[in-house]
Amino acid sequence: MKTRLTLYERLKPEHKQKLSKHYSDHPFIHTEIVEALTTELFFTDVRYGIAQDVSFVCNINFFGDAFTDE
Repeated sequence: MKTRLTLYERLKPEHKQKLSKHYSDHPFIHTEIVEALTTELFFTDVRYGIAQDVSFVCNINFFGDAFTDE
């Protein structure tokens, strides 16, 4: 059986870079986002605030677009 990847593992590299750069002065927030994405497998399970932060920083309209298809 295939093991599902976490959202952080599926997060597109360019979005990881944008989040890291944007929150370089606020490492606590960056850590909170990474931890949230590392513990979830489905983007519908992520808290609204985390989803909004990622969408804003990555300049995307749909949170699900931040991730690669498995």
